[in-house]
Formats: sequence, C-alpha cells, structure tokens
Amino acid sequence: MQTLLYPRRTARRTKKTVISVVRHLIVSALALFFLLPIIVMLMRSVMSPEDIYRVPTTIFPSKLVFSGYAEAFDEQILRYLLNTIIVVGVNTVFVPLTCLMCGYGFAKVRFPGRGACFSLLLSTIMIPGIAMQIPLYIVYYKLKLTNSLWPLMITAFFGGGAMSIFFMRQYLKGIPDSITEAARVDGANAFTIMFRIMLPLARPVVVLTAVNVFIGQYNDYGTALIYIWNEKYYTLAVGLYYKYLAPGAQAIDANIQYAAGVLVMIPMVVLFALFQKQLINGIVTSGMKM
Repeated sequence: MQTLLYPRRTARRTKKTVISVVRHLIVSALALFFLLPIIVMLMRSVMSPEDIYRVPTTIFPSKLVFSGYAEAFDEQILRYLLNTIIVVGVNTVFVPLTCLMCGYGFAKVRFPGRGACFSLLLSTIMIPGIAMQIPLYIVYYKLKLTNSLWPLMITAFFGGGAMSIFFMRQYLKGIPDSITEAARVDGANAFTIMFRIMLPLARPVVVLTAVNVFIGQYNDYGTALIYIWNEKYYTLAVGLYYKYLAPGAQAIDANIQYAAGVLVMIPMVVLFALFQKQLINGIVTSGMKM
C-alpha cells in the first residue's frame, strides 16, 4: 500500500510545483508588461536624442547621458514643485483630520437627525463631479479666489469628500463604545477622545486616507487647469504640460522630457515603498469594518 501511495504523492507534488512555476511565470510576464512603459521612460531618460529617434527603435541606450536630469530640474520645475508641495501638504494633513472629526460625529455622537444627515451626505456621491464645476467656479470667482492655490485647498477643511467620511465612519463604528464612555467618565472632552484615543486606533484608515489624498492631489490636472491661469501658481501636472506638451511649447530634447517624467514619478514610488503595508492593511481593515 505504501509503495502505491508514494508515486501518487510524488505526482501530486510535481503537479503543484509545475502549477506554481506556471503561475509565477504568468504573473512575472504580466508585471513586466505593465512595467514596460516605466522601463522605457527610465531608459530613454538616459539616452541621447540620437538614440531616441533612431530607426529601428531600441530600448537600451548606446551610451548613458544624464544631462537631461540636470536640464529638467530647473527654476520652473522648482516653482511648480513648491506649489505642489503646498497644495499636497495642506490636503494631506487636514483631510484626514477633518475626515476624522466628521466620521467621529456620525459614528459616536448621538444627535437628532444623524441618520438623515448621513444619508444626505452619501447622496452627494450620486452627483457627477463635472456637474459641480461651474457652480464651484462661480463661488470661487465671487470670493475672488480664482487664479490662486486656494481652490485646490479649501475642500481639505471640510472632510475631504463623502467617500472619505463614509470609510472613516464605518471604521470608527467598529470601535467599542465602552472606550469612549470610559474616557468621558474620566473627564475627557470630544477633542481629547478624537485625537488621543480615536486617532491612534484609526491609524490604518487615517494613513490610507492621507496616502490617497496625496496621490490624488499630486496627480490632479483638471482642477488646477480650471482655476489657475497664472504661470506663477502652476502645479507640476499643469506646469509640465504647458512647458513640454502644449501647442507653442518651447522645443526641448526628448530625453529632457523623459527625465522630467522620471523626476515627477519619484515621489509616488517612494510613497508606495514607505506605506505599502499600511495601504494594504488599511484597505483590508476598512473593508472588514463595512
């Protein structure tokens, strides 16, 4: 009996090994396929213009040329970067904080009409964002805030959107009420409970919200394009377009454009490398709380 089972076990192990190898090969091929544009951008950023325009095209440079990075990182890029840091910094700090306040109010504070207010908040998700652009522009124009960075930052002080508040509220609902009740018995007020108790407990979803806000604001092109027409206030997304791609833009070597793309991509890569674990845990945890 043992001699009969042993070949079967070996066959099963061999089959599992083959399936595992095939699975890893498929995943690796898909990863390489999706990374191909980034690989091409990296390679062409260190190519000479002659190598880039060579026919037939090639991925690997004949010689490494790093001058494109020095020319791409000029005074204009620094100004666009500073504007982007201001916008992204304000949103990344204040959206999670105000979102925590709103989520705490809907999850832990009992007041008349709480359910109706929360339902009204969620109903705003059904409104297309493009339908709000003209009314918002009129509001900012009447307040004389257009052609500045304020339209890109004001919403950070009001919860950061219905979806962020919804996820925060769902997460905070999973925290036992006994914790907040014990804190109130000890004399803690609402702000103490929020920032000294709820904030550490809700760290996964707070980090997830902050990272999502960072990515969204850093890559935001449409909002800045609508409200800003003064080159002094351009963010990176808009500034790079007008500098390299817009009709009438100055003629610049292709390797400089690729180098600028790599420089802009670096913060996203660093962010993912630092917060990959928190991002995955935040998504899993927030999904479980729902």
